[in-house]
Amino acid sequence: GGLREVLSRARQISEFNQALRQFSDEPWLAQIHVANIRNGTLVLFSSSAAALVVLRNRQKKLLEFLHQRFPSACIAIEARVRPDATAQP
Repeated sequence: GGLREVLSRARQISEFNQALRQFSDEPWLAQIHVANIRNGTLVLFSSSAAALVVLRNRQKKLLEFLHQRFPSACIAIEARVRPDATAQP
């Protein structure tokens, strides 16, 4: 049971990440990834504050796009900057 749920959750997050790449091929989107899906809220992390600004400007269109692909899975977006831990200062 537990392992199956974890694998299902990982697959769902992977599917959302793939959908993000299909939303647009603009470079800013490479900085965004799905971290979690919680109670209909898609939690996104951005490694760049600039990409987060663009995301917030296009959030409505992204939600519409995702709703077409996953009708009841996503009703809101929560986005945060999380710089890559491996980046050199």
